[in-house]
Amino acid sequence: MTDRLYLDHNATTFTWPDVIEAMVAALELDGNPSAQHADGRASGAVVSRARETVSLAMGVCSQNLIFTGCGTESCNTAIWSALKAGCKRLLISSMDHPASINAAENFCTEFEARVEMIPVDAQGRTDMGWLETALTDWDEIDGRPFVSIVAANSETGVIQDIEKATDLIEAANGLLLVDATQAFGKIPMIFQADYLAVSAHKIGGPKGVGALYVAADAPFSPLLSGGGQERRRRSGTHNVAGIAGFGKACEDLIDLEHTRELRDILEKELKAIEPNIVFFGDEVKRLPNTSFFAVPDASSMTLMMGLDLQGVSVSTGTACSSGKTGESRAIRAMGRTAEAPKGAIRVSFGNNAILNEVEDFLSAWKKIRRINSKSEAA
Repeated sequence: MTDRLYLDHNATTFTWPDVIEAMVAALELDGNPSAQHADGRASGAVVSRARETVSLAMGVCSQNLIFTGCGTESCNTAIWSALKAGCKRLLISSMDHPASINAAENFCTEFEARVEMIPVDAQGRTDMGWLETALTDWDEIDGRPFVSIVAANSETGVIQDIEKATDLIEAANGLLLVDATQAFGKIPMIFQADYLAVSAHKIGGPKGVGALYVAADAPFSPLLSGGGQERRRRSGTHNVAGIAGFGKACEDLIDLEHTRELRDILEKELKAIEPNIVFFGDEVKRLPNTSFFAVPDASSMTLMMGLDLQGVSVSTGTACSSGKTGESRAIRAMGRTAEAPKGAIRVSFGNNAILNEVEDFLSAWKKIRRINSKSEAA
């Protein structure tokens, strides 16, 4: 292979050429979008157009959409709002991203609230029976129920039953945060949530810009205070270029269903090469572009570095935990650490994926496994 093979699209996607063009055009505008003169109105119009486009892609009302700096800020803001509204007991899915789990744990210390992790089964599906019991036994002193469930796990790609969760939470008059950052652009956005978080760089947009939908009747408290931008919901000068790129990326969304066949071919061929390989979440609904697997006799870090030297980019899990060599949070939550004693590898395809990528990956894999085998034998 002469060019690098990028198979880490769940970490971030390529920024598409027309997105870059839209960003450059926005950078050439001089006005602050909050200013009332002509230059300011020109920048403000870019933000307004992007808001409409992003809202349409998310399936939400544009008036209730807030532009943020990233998916992490969106999740943090939703959790902060719930705690400020008096929620004292937060139920967080054990498959959630650290953006939600860590925020809940950190904020709860300040608010004297507590976090409970919603368990999952061996395939990574949220235990709806546990959730129903927890909501039924709710104590009034804990305030209004607040539940956070990621739409699709960033490592395994397992898709959660948000519709079922919504029914349970609505019956309990609770609040629901859906972190759709990983699901956005990969599966239909049909979530009925009080808070819905997404990020631009997962769909071919720029890094450093996200969005948070807040239902009209959901409590809200700004995480940032200042000049009162975004209708006093998120202060700070707008990232006009980033927002413009986000809007353009939403115009370019392509159904990723075609990657399912490539993913299935990859897994079939890997199974033939590695009889002891373990795939996580492969028995339930998951994102069509994602494969998360472990080879029990090989270190995931060694495999990743070996592939990197062969010109192939993959990951050992969520990129937001980069530098951490511990076990996968998702695998631990599923109770399957014994099947991945040395970690796991994630392969995630982009919307321009082709069969040659599978073939090139398998070629590189065979090379590093031969190299590793020789090294271990020596």
